[in-house]
Amino acid sequence: MERTYAFIDECGGYGFDFSKQSTSNLFIVAAIIVKEANLAQLETEVDLIRKQEFNGSEIKSNGIKGKHTRRVRVLNKVLKLPFNILTLIVDKREVLAEHGIYRNKKYFYEFINNLVYKELRGAYPSLHIVTDEVGEHEFASVFSKYVKSHRKPINLFDMEDFDIVDSKSTNGVQLADLIAGTLSYIYDDHKKKTIPTDIDYLRMLEKKLLLIKFFPKSYDEKLFEHSEGDNNYNKNIALLSYRKAEQYVTEHTMSSDEDIQRQVFTLKYLLFRFKYNNLRRYISTKELINALLRANYSRISEQAFRSRVIGTLRDRGVIISSSPRGYKLPSTEKEIIDYYQHVSGVVLPMLHRLNLCDETLRLGTNGDFNILCGENFKGLSVIIDAMKKEIHNNNPSLQNNKQPAI
Repeated sequence: MERTYAFIDECGGYGFDFSKQSTSNLFIVAAIIVKEANLAQLETEVDLIRKQEFNGSEIKSNGIKGKHTRRVRVLNKVLKLPFNILTLIVDKREVLAEHGIYRNKKYFYEFINNLVYKELRGAYPSLHIVTDEVGEHEFASVFSKYVKSHRKPINLFDMEDFDIVDSKSTNGVQLADLIAGTLSYIYDDHKKKTIPTDIDYLRMLEKKLLLIKFFPKSYDEKLFEHSEGDNNYNKNIALLSYRKAEQYVTEHTMSSDEDIQRQVFTLKYLLFRFKYNNLRRYISTKELINALLRANYSRISEQAFRSRVIGTLRDRGVIISSSPRGYKLPSTEKEIIDYYQHVSGVVLPMLHRLNLCDETLRLGTNGDFNILCGENFKGLSVIIDAMKKEIHNNNPSLQNNKQPAI
């Protein structure tokens, strides 16, 4: 089983005194996810970027700060490398208002560690976590103790290691620092005001982001207050599809069944795209399957994905819209109509062909061969009879030629 490495660093601190300029509103944890087979390439390429952009010294987001042209240049090089990103965004203002965890630093860090660790542990059976010891040591130290006391293998083949390292000698942690700092320019209200209008960090990171998890959930729901300029936007549809997806994820996150894990991951991916108005688009089956592969799931065919992932989620009441362009959680009436039209375009022609086949068989056998009368096909028989009745009722030529009753 191939090992997966998660290099972790954070941006922001514990403080909750927002009257101080030095206290950030957010606490961000970024995990750089790398397959063991790609480690050597990552190390070599990051060493080269450090020489080109940092005179061989450590990559630090704080070293770049608000020099956005430089940050974009570094990111363009870094984002070509073989890694993906999992991240947690904590809005400390909401934590202060609604939760008691802010009163104790150790408890706060443990709570954050639980959110990050749960996502990593569920996705990667053979995991090596690496985090930074530099600074006050507190977050990494608490994380280490938390992992050691909560490590419970999901199955007999699970493996897990944890290292605390000096980021100066660990390129993966340096990348985590860069990404966490860049995410702060996306979500921090003060920092994002400094970004030139032609720079879109979220768009740059999009293909590398496996998951963005928010805490608290109330932070997520701000997305329902705007409609990306679409007059067809329907807040009720958006809220319902979002809640049904979140409910399924919450109820099934800890399942050990691989298909259910695929369903949960797919919903998280759809939810991630749903949460950003400028990224609300249909996502192709190929993109979703590739995202599952990057997250360490075994390959399945497109047909298996449609039936075992999307089909099963719909069977459980999750609302997923589809069109020839792919899948998404709907937020407009048009996207619901897209799904209905898609189903209509597939189902009605199939029923029409089946009816023609049935009529031909009955005619050719003088009525002896009538499969639709069987117990197994009662449902089909009812649907086809209703369809024929509808066609008859809506055909003026048939209605005008009705014979009088005798």
